[in-house]
Amino acid sequence: MAWIKSDETLSQHPKVDLLAEKLSLHPAQVVGHLHYLWWWALSYADTGDLTRYKSMIAKASNYDGDNDFFIDNLVDCGWLDRTKTTLKIHDWEEYHGALLETRNKNTERKRKERAVKEDEQNNPQTKAEKAALFQALVEVWLGKPYSECKADITTDARSRINRAVKVLSQQGATPEEIERRGFNYFVTYGDRPTPQALSGNWPQLDQARTDKDRKQAKKQVTSAHRSYELTQWVNSDD
Repeated sequence: MAWIKSDETLSQHPKVDLLAEKLSLHPAQVVGHLHYLWWWALSYADTGDLTRYKSMIAKASNYDGDNDFFIDNLVDCGWLDRTKTTLKIHDWEEYHGALLETRNKNTERKRKERAVKEDEQNNPQTKAEKAALFQALVEVWLGKPYSECKADITTDARSRINRAVKVLSQQGATPEEIERRGFNYFVTYGDRPTPQALSGNWPQLDQARTDKDRKQAKKQVTSAHRSYELTQWVNSDD
């Protein structure tokens, strides 16, 4: 439901009395016309820019008189700001910026919700399957049964684990595979993997790399580097 900022000072505002005098209306009628315009703007011109709608301002305000006459007086009394090319509601963002911010946040929240639903449709793992991945990640990370540590998982940690679950779901991971590759991580690095470390290194953890493996790989890199340097020396013009 849309709403606008409106307080009791509006009824006593000099600009209301001035517009009422110019339009030959009661101040209460002016307040009503202004609110009709603001409500309309929330739905059709939420930035406060009425330029493209200047031919229908009177109708939007539920004012029965001449449209141009009505606009001229709204401008003269400071309710609208007009330049050669634009027509805007005066101080719209200042008074209704909080609503616009809320609307934008709601729009972004709904966008994210739609993205989650689309992701779930494209990756049809059930909630039970994702819960099993979540539990496996926690147990591999903390080295305890899930039942013993689930109460200690903070909101921030839960968010990080869920992100890792999303990544691993797309990789087709299973709880058993998480345990296996978690063990490979431990053998390779000597420590338990965090959810991010496991998901970020998932392809490389298909096999464990021991100290011997790392030394052999380093030896191969060094040998290749030396071979490259020798080739460069042979091919040099010196």
